[in-house]
Amino acid sequence: MPYSLNRVDLIGRLGHDAEMRFTADGQPMTRFSLATDRPAAPGAQAETDWHHIICWRKLAEFAGQYLAKGRLVYVAGRLTYRTREERDGQKRRIAEIVATEILLLDRRPEADARVQDTDTEARDDDTPF
Repeated sequence: MPYSLNRVDLIGRLGHDAEMRFTADGQPMTRFSLATDRPAAPGAQAETDWHHIICWRKLAEFAGQYLAKGRLVYVAGRLTYRTREERDGQKRRIAEIVATEILLLDRRPEADARVQDTDTEARDDDTPF
């Protein structure tokens, strides 16, 4: 088969914080879930699809540092499948996207922006303008 293509492009929001860990040979690996909305008929509510994303090495380190629940991101990669055995012995096939590119599409939430300066009242009386 001389021609084939396995490419996935997604834009969506993270369902939970990215979870980074290291494999047995020391390679960083990060997993997260991404929600995308499927278009709906007029008047109907859009349905959400959840995608399992995995990334490796430098991209995994980037994802572990910057991706948090609710962030809007673009993910490019390839679709892959793996089989895992459940506790009850049943085998389950899981689809995952192995990311090759991640772009942040929103600004990082600033935790410090919500903290108020408690000393502003004392300075308001001294300020001439």
